Amino acid sequence: MFSGYIDVGVLPAFLGAVVVLMVVPGPDMAFMVATGLRDGRRAAAQAAFGITAGVSVYVVLTALGLGALLAAMPQVGDMIRLCGAAYLVYLAWATWRSAGAPVAVESAPQPRAFRRGFLVNVSNPKILLFFTAFLPQFLGDAAGNPALQLLVLGLLLQAIGLVVDLVTGQLAGAVRERVLGRPRVRSLFERLAATVYGALAAALLADSLR
Repeated sequence: MFSGYIDVGVLPAFLGAVVVLMVVPGPDMAFMVATGLRDGRRAAAQAAFGITAGVSVYVVLTALGLGALLAAMPQVGDMIRLCGAAYLVYLAWATWRSAGAPVAVESAPQPRAFRRGFLVNVSNPKILLFFTAFLPQFLGDAAGNPALQLLVLGLLLQAIGLVVDLVTGQLAGAVRERVLGRPRVRSLFERLAATVYGALAAALLADSLR
């Protein structure tokens, strides 16, 4: 299936490395847990697709070779991270303020959940730098041009990441549904979600101030 685009001999090593990377808890997984606890399973699914859309941006930029440009202009990355941190601070504040308020089974409009996932992911330009360092290790000599290989490898990484994000969000959303009738427990989970958003904001801010 991929033999015309990439060297299939690298696939086992690539897929193994990606699976290890995906199952280690990171910002995307934390965001999916927070979204599932806050807004439910349907919103979490849309947020997962939003994250995937954000990853798509960086996959394309990596294939175009723009990772080196970003590395040479760190102030651009800092600006993007600051915007992302500000957005996450807003999410943390809004979630904390509304904790414990009466809600429906699914509280967030799905387009909004998609947008949140996209913005949170695309506001972390370190992803582009990571892709620029990680993906070229799996380029093969026998396959097509490097840009196409990088694009295909990035799409495979996206697909695995989407599955992991969907599963994570659905599990967190299922927990939320079990505590909807218990306001104190639900309020605790929502404040936990707000704390996660705040921690992600702090991480982005710390990166931008280095």
